[in-house]
Amino acid sequence: GQEVIGVADKPSSVLTHVDSKASAEIGPTQRRLSMFAPGLSLRQRIALIPLIGDVVIWATSILKLTSIRQKIAIELEVMGDNARCFQEQTLESLRTQAEQIARIEAHVQAMQAQLNASEVRFAQLENTSAATNYRISSHWQQFNLTKSEQDNRLANLVREIRQLQSQNVVVSSTASSAERTLLLQATRQPEPEVEVPGLDGFYVEFEDNFRGTSADIKARLEVYLPYLQQFSGDQSATVIDIGCGRGEWLGLLKQNQINAIGIDMNTAMVETCRDRGFSAYCLDAIDYLREQPEASLAAITGFHIIEHLPFKVLLSLFDAALRALRPDGLIIFETPNPENLAVGACNFYFDPTHLNPIVPAVAQFMAKQRGFAKAEILRLHPYPDDFKLVEDSELAKRFNHALYGPQDFSVIAWKLNAN
Repeated sequence: GQEVIGVADKPSSVLTHVDSKASAEIGPTQRRLSMFAPGLSLRQRIALIPLIGDVVIWATSILKLTSIRQKIAIELEVMGDNARCFQEQTLESLRTQAEQIARIEAHVQAMQAQLNASEVRFAQLENTSAATNYRISSHWQQFNLTKSEQDNRLANLVREIRQLQSQNVVVSSTASSAERTLLLQATRQPEPEVEVPGLDGFYVEFEDNFRGTSADIKARLEVYLPYLQQFSGDQSATVIDIGCGRGEWLGLLKQNQINAIGIDMNTAMVETCRDRGFSAYCLDAIDYLREQPEASLAAITGFHIIEHLPFKVLLSLFDAALRALRPDGLIIFETPNPENLAVGACNFYFDPTHLNPIVPAVAQFMAKQRGFAKAEILRLHPYPDDFKLVEDSELAKRFNHALYGPQDFSVIAWKLNAN
């Protein structure tokens, strides 16, 4: 009786862990008594039943194992289904991506084919353009050549007409010998001149005061050297400088191996040039040119001399120069530019020997009209920028052009158009 009470008095926490092994170690009586101990679970009570408890426990375990196996099988089947579904989705996605890649590759190939076709077409266009440019260039050169020939032909016709006119301008073929003599004497009779002592010296001092230093003049004249560079080193080419002055231009020509002769009516100027080692003569320029063999001179230049000449004398200068120039020869005549209002209204008259300003377009027309094949205008020597207004408006630009634009211009004309 004490053993049973001892078992019954044991706390339920001890009996909670009773299993089949523990129930086998206690006796049958004790196991029966323990079945009714408080705090035991149903499984624990069944485990205390002799033999049957063990069977029930084992049967329960087997049932649970079977249930677990079934559950695992179901879960495995579900996992398999999921895996098959995922595999199918993955394969479908891969097929879709493969189709997209195939379409992209086809598009790239099509674009490459278009690019290749474009390159071929571009090459064809380049060849066509090159051929077209060549034809245009050939036609343009032919046109220029034709225009040059036309200019030269026209100049030759003008010269022929001028020669015919010069033969009949003084007297007609029906005039008597006495009448021709009287008319020739009348046309050649010079106007009486007033003798002014020291006039040559006056003009030398005038140029020193108003035209600028020799260095200034030399710097301004360098712009004309490219026009005469073709005659450098050519011993057969001679340049005549009319109104040579102090010889700045003669010095530049000598430095560039161009033969030059200076002509001036001022004996003091001529002596200055000779003292500097230049060839210079005190002669009338037109008479000198008329004495030269026809087509013998390379160029005739004159800087600020044509504004001193009366209109008829100026035309005679153009005619004499044209006759004396060789086919590749040219003239360069620089003069004050009346397009500059300050020059035309005031500065032109600084020199009391100036007669009339010459408009650039008129000077160009004179050269063409007297028989030069080609003539152009070169505008030079604008005022420095510090004279000008700030060109913040169209009015300021026009004002600067009118008052501070080029102070000089040159008419440059060729006997024949060589371009």
